[in-house]
Amino acid sequence: MIWIPVAFACLMNGSCSFYHGTISVSLEQCEEQNKRASVAMSTDADVQAYQVDCLEIKPNTKDYL
Repeated sequence: MIWIPVAFACLMNGSCSFYHGTISVSLEQCEEQNKRASVAMSTDADVQAYQVDCLEIKPNTKDYL
C-alpha cells in the first residue's frame, strides 16, 4: 500500500482548499508529513481552521499492464 497525506485548510479571508504532500510508502511516513504540516498551519495566523489525514491508495495492477 501507499499513502498520501492530505489537508483541508480554510484561511482567514474565507477561502478553503485541499492540499497534498508526497506519496509515502508507510502510514508512519504519511503521519510524519501531517505532523509537520499541522505545526506549520497551527502557527500560521492566516489559517483559520484545518484538518489533516492520510489516505490509503491501493494501486490497481490493471493500470500498469
